[in-house]
Amino acid sequence: MVRNALKAAIGCLFVVVLLAETAIAQSTLIEGVPPQAELSERLAVIESLETEPTADQQRDQAALTAALQAYERLQAIEERQQALEQRVSQAPEQLLRLERELNAAQEESLQLSVDNLSDMPLEALEAELADAVIELQQLQSQMAEVNSQLLAAQTLPERAQQAISDALQRAETLRREHDTRAALLADRQLSAREDAQLIQWRLERVLAEQEVSLNQRELSANSRLRELAQQRRDLLALQIDQQEQQLSLLQGVIDRQRRLQSEQAIADAAKNDPLIAEGHPVVLNAQQVNQTLSLELLRATDRANGIVRENIEAQRQLEHVRQLQRSLNEQMEAIRGSQLLSRILREQRQSLPAVVPRRDLQDEIADLRLKQFDLIRQRDQLRQGERLAAQRLEEAGVEVTPGLVDSLTRLYQSRRELVEQLEQAYGSLLSSAIELQLNHQQLLSTTHDLRATIDEQLFWVANSRPLDVNWLRQLPSYLTQEWHEGEWRAVLPTRWRGLSWDMLVGAPLLLLSVVLIALRGRIKKRLALIHSQIGRLKSDTQLHTPKAVLLNALLALPGPLALAGAGVALHTAEGGLALGLAPALLQLSLSWGVIALGRRLLVPDGVAERHFTWAPAYNVRLRRLLIGLGIALVPVVAIAAMSEQMETPLAQRPVAMALFMSGLLAMAWSLTQLILAHVPIFGVRLFRLILGLAMAAVPLVLMGLVAWGYEYTALRLVARFAITLYLLGLWVVVEATVVRSLAVAARRLAYRRALARRRAQVQEGAEG
Repeated sequence: MVRNALKAAIGCLFVVVLLAETAIAQSTLIEGVPPQAELSERLAVIESLETEPTADQQRDQAALTAALQAYERLQAIEERQQALEQRVSQAPEQLLRLERELNAAQEESLQLSVDNLSDMPLEALEAELADAVIELQQLQSQMAEVNSQLLAAQTLPERAQQAISDALQRAETLRREHDTRAALLADRQLSAREDAQLIQWRLERVLAEQEVSLNQRELSANSRLRELAQQRRDLLALQIDQQEQQLSLLQGVIDRQRRLQSEQAIADAAKNDPLIAEGHPVVLNAQQVNQTLSLELLRATDRANGIVRENIEAQRQLEHVRQLQRSLNEQMEAIRGSQLLSRILREQRQSLPAVVPRRDLQDEIADLRLKQFDLIRQRDQLRQGERLAAQRLEEAGVEVTPGLVDSLTRLYQSRRELVEQLEQAYGSLLSSAIELQLNHQQLLSTTHDLRATIDEQLFWVANSRPLDVNWLRQLPSYLTQEWHEGEWRAVLPTRWRGLSWDMLVGAPLLLLSVVLIALRGRIKKRLALIHSQIGRLKSDTQLHTPKAVLLNALLALPGPLALAGAGVALHTAEGGLALGLAPALLQLSLSWGVIALGRRLLVPDGVAERHFTWAPAYNVRLRRLLIGLGIALVPVVAIAAMSEQMETPLAQRPVAMALFMSGLLAMAWSLTQLILAHVPIFGVRLFRLILGLAMAAVPLVLMGLVAWGYEYTALRLVARFAITLYLLGLWVVVEATVVRSLAVAARRLAYRRALARRRAQVQEGAEG
């Protein structure tokens, strides 16, 4: 450790000395470089030559071009430096302003009410709604920009450190090359100021030093600018929430006013038309149709506004995912090999929206198209109102009078206007729905690709420090932290929060477990009957073994089903209890079911002994090894399932680490014993022995990954390895069942052949 500290001190001293030399020599280097205009003139002279340039001229041309590019980059760095200094100088004032705006916004959020909007006319409310939607989109765009700034500030230290290291190394290389060539030119008594190569190296060295200065300034200002960005994010989050509340209030007030206007229009029509007031059935029927269309128009407008809101949210999520996608490659290149990369990737994966395919949008779009066709047909019919009125009166068997025709004509004219408005509303709704479907599909595919990329990167990135001497020194503090703040406290009854009646979703599995327990006696009797028929030619069949395996599975399932029901119930709860314990219970229920089934098949006078003809002593040994494997699986599977939802690395949870490592070691021992007990060492099954021993070595490999800091990789592989073990066990059972079925088929075939030979002999004797 002392050696590492000494190296770090020497490195820092070297950087300080080099920067001091840079500050002293920078003015001298710049003074020794011709102005940019002079370099441009020299380059133009070379490029204007009519003859083919010589090798020296080509070298000077390349050096002058690079020198001019260095000038441009110096100007860009100077502009960045000025912009950074301006942001830093304005940061305190902006922080105070943002705090005032945040306090004002919090006070304003309490003043939002329907009373402020009820007195406004409908046209003004609709304009206010459109402005509110636009403002919400702008706020969400600003939020995406602030999140991008925070993401860049989070990785700035590593990126700046790498950039400073590269720039210092490049500056030192350029200094050595510059001094070597300057000494060579001095020996030849040539001018160093006019040498294009030296000019290029001087400018590039100054450029490297300016980059170091800029990165150092960015590092020093990073905390203040990140605090400013966080304050802006809090303010924008509050403003977005207020804007969404304002949209909801506006939409509610607009819907109420539209409904009141529609009811008022219907009431005015009834007041002005004596036939409606008298309650004529044909006129009332037409009026009810108009009222239905009016309500449908309100629903269509409300749905259109809802889809606009959903579209805004989908666009916000899509922009967020695209932003994460753009920054992913930059982060991986900047902080590759750092533990911060794993943490950032995990945070980004958690921030990804949970998007599911939406079939309802496609169905809604199809329904809207059908409704549009129906509205077009109604609009065409309503063009001739008087003719349609007379037709309806004739169909109803009512005498056609001018008063009735006039009343119906006015109603049909109103209906035509409603149909046209409804057609426009459906057109707008259809356009918004199609846009929402496209945005949702793009969001779904982009999120899926980004999540796959993040998972792939997390798989190959170390997310914790290796288990070295430093880890051993910090072990006591880790133990104390795990005792006081460990995730195991989530299972304590005092931490049970979010429990509700939704947990009854796991009740069907519990009821099924109770039913299987109640039928246990009948299942055993049926199983005993099947066992008694094994070996009898007339009663034994190829289906006896699959039936016996299925009945044993029913006997082994009650416990695992109850545990799975508890896990499903906890999935509906909130907090650490649901996030950590529920997946662990589901994984443990699967492990319990597989181990219990294997042990049921190996009971004395059971399937393995009666059907597979395995030796009783061999079955007893396998049962004992299976219980050992099951016990070893409990901590491994549970900790792996719970760790996926926890941010604390496994290395900082020593008790969980010890249980996990012990389980893996016990799994390796149990698997080795199982494989050596099941597969002979020599013979045609040598390949299976090698494959089995390789599988038994997997837990040791997982232990090595955890020890080297690749916890995420090991924890992800644990679940797949457990599934592989279950499939291998299923393979053994299926193989033995197939062998047993073939043996039964062979015996029955031999029995039929013997009967056929006996009949033939009897027949030949009778004929003789």
